[in-house]
Amino acid sequence: MGLIARALEIEGIATTLTSWSEEYISRIKPPRATITKLKRGATLGMPHDTHQQRRIIETTLALLQDNAPLKPVLLDEKYK
Repeated sequence: MGLIARALEIEGIATTLTSWSEEYISRIKPPRATITKLKRGATLGMPHDTHQQRRIIETTLALLQDNAPLKPVLLDEKYK
């Protein structure tokens, strides 16, 4: 996804993504990203936790307001 995000950014389309792995993000270096402490497959929040999902999505989308590249944002969202 990071490679696709960079290609889209070159074309003028702002992108952002979420991940559960800081190591993964540091290798692919997407233009904008948030990293959670959630499990793989739940990077946008735990199932049925709409408040957590909304926090993560709003924070991730807010990154689109700033010019890339940005350092990844580490969120303190955890799997409960």
